[in-house]
This record gives sequence, structure tokens and C-alpha cells, in this order.
Amino acid sequence: MNPKEFQYLASGLVEKNGAFPSEYRTAISRSYYAVYNLGINLLKEMGFPIPKNSEAHKQVYYHFNNSGDSKLIEVATKIDDLRTQRNHADYHLDRNDVEKKHNAKIHVHSADRLIKTMEKQCTGENRSQIIKSIKDWRKKTSH
Repeated sequence: MNPKEFQYLASGLVEKNGAFPSEYRTAISRSYYAVYNLGINLLKEMGFPIPKNSEAHKQVYYHFNNSGDSKLIEVATKIDDLRTQRNHADYHLDRNDVEKKHNAKIHVHSADRLIKTMEKQCTGENRSQIIKSIKDWRKKTSH
């Protein structure tokens, strides 16, 4: 499955259909998983398969944060922020900020930008330098 299908679902929930708190929570969650799974795929395509374990979410962050690419470093921070919001949406049912259409739209639109940036940077002219930087970081940290 293409991870961007999660983003398509999230966009539909906040732009067209959304009217219930559960839809806004779901939109935030699906947006995060669209970004996360796309990150997994892009890293794998660059030669960095991420093990499917409890550390996978952190590993996506670490790899982008150590890519040497300023835009991917910014993506790493924003992925981490989106993950926090996903946790609020999925696990903290007493929080009502993630039940507001406006807030859900902000997170879904942020995910759209992250997806575009990740694809552009990981497939663009800086790809070989990004790969080199991640390899160097992995060598230093034994990843």
C-alpha cells in the first residue's frame, strides 16, 4: 500500500466529511502514519532499512536528523511533533484540542508539506550527500 493513501484519508476527514471528534483524531493519526511510513520507504530506498520494532519511530527521526540536509533535519523535528499529536489523538481521550477541526487541519496540512519535502529531498540532487551523511552517522553510532 502507498502510505500517501493514509494522507488522502486524513485530508478527506478534515476537508470534506469531518464532523465528529473521532474523525479529527483519526485524521491526525493517519497523517502521522502517512509521513512515518513514507519515511520508512524513502530510507529503505536509500539503503537504510529500518527494523520493524519498537524503536522504528525513533529511527526515522534519527536518520533524517542526521542526514546533513537542513530540510530533512527540520522534517525530523516536525515528524516528532506530529507523532506527539498522534499520541494525544490516539491515547489521551481527555484531550479535546485534537478534537477540533481547525487543529486537525493544521496537522494534516503540516503532514502534506512534510511528505512533499521528504520526497523532494530524498530523490533530489542532494540524495548522494544525504546517503553519505547518514552512513557516516551510522558508522559513528554503530547503527
